[in-house]
Amino acid sequence: VIACYKAASSHTGSGMRITSAPRHQYLYYVVLGFLAFNDLAKGTFAMQSQTSRAAVAQLRSTSDKLSNLLDVAKCAGWAKREGASMLFLPECFGFLGESGQETLSRAEPPILVSGSESAQQKSVKGPIFDALKLTVSSYANGSEQVADISESSVQIEVSLLDGLKTIARESGCWLSAGGMHESGAPPAAMGGEGNEAKSRVYNSHVIIDSDGIVKSTYRKSHLFDVSIPNKVNLRESATTAPGEELVVCDSPIGRLGLSTCYDVRFPEMYVDLVQRGGAEILLVPSAFTVPTGKAHWHTLLTARAIENQCYVLAAAQVGKHNNKRKSYGHSLAVDPWGDIVADAGGYDGAGTMSTERYVEDEDAVSPVEVPSIILCDIDREKINSVRERIPIQQHRANAVIRFG
Repeated sequence: VIACYKAASSHTGSGMRITSAPRHQYLYYVVLGFLAFNDLAKGTFAMQSQTSRAAVAQLRSTSDKLSNLLDVAKCAGWAKREGASMLFLPECFGFLGESGQETLSRAEPPILVSGSESAQQKSVKGPIFDALKLTVSSYANGSEQVADISESSVQIEVSLLDGLKTIARESGCWLSAGGMHESGAPPAAMGGEGNEAKSRVYNSHVIIDSDGIVKSTYRKSHLFDVSIPNKVNLRESATTAPGEELVVCDSPIGRLGLSTCYDVRFPEMYVDLVQRGGAEILLVPSAFTVPTGKAHWHTLLTARAIENQCYVLAAAQVGKHNNKRKSYGHSLAVDPWGDIVADAGGYDGAGTMSTERYVEDEDAVSPVEVPSIILCDIDREKINSVRERIPIQQHRANAVIRFG
């Protein structure tokens, strides 16, 4: 602004000094200088905002919804303390039962994304939600207190969605709720006369903003029906209906591409999220089994990061949930070059965490401390740099490939 003012009031050229100028000319240069300064400031602020922090949780969830929500509240408090703008939770963060029937009977009501924002912003009240608020705030300020809750309150079936909205508002963090059982799915058709249709739920990955508003919901499309003799025998489709839509969602850390657990084995899904949806950060919240985790977890996640040149954030379950389920762990953050930024550890190692509290025991309830979070600074410039150096997306779009 000063330089432009001087240019307006005094110009040296051809040995002649102009000592006077029309007043509108002064104004022109001052405005020009202000606009230049404003553009510079915008550019500076844009450069500063290229990096944002994500917190990725690792949990050992059970069938106790309130206890699970309190663990989420602890993680949200830590995330707030560390300056994260978003917290990522694993699949089954709020409930992991022992039977399909238990999953069906305790499913959450249908989740609505659209609707009145003012209605969605209404806070719910009661001792349970007060306890969640206190837990968030105390873990954020370092005192780490958990409120006592009366026995009568504990007997009430708490709404996971209402609990998450309370936690989001109190922490000021967006939440990626990596998988919750949502009622309202179409029943499975049963063959033969007289057979009733079988009830099913959706396995829904929900994004909630810091005002407690549901921004998007992805329903898991690839269901885990796998039998490995003497190791794994799970049939998710017995109680769960597949979703049919891909989902991306803008967030404070960038554009998110939503998926859940077993989806990670289907790379074409992530190509679509990036090519058609513009995703920059791929989310893979999971509850991987120990055998499949040891064999493929790190390989699959780094592959998805490399081939799509995206950050991959994979919140994970770890430890024994009940007599029937045990999860591998290793919540991961992977950068667009395929480097592991942070690893929360699991049954075969401490990852990037301290080894002091790691338990090298396959029969341990959990080999690492839970709940916990890992941190990842999302650098948008790094995404752009990797994509410019090796323009995979452009080459994929331009390639003409067919069977001979």
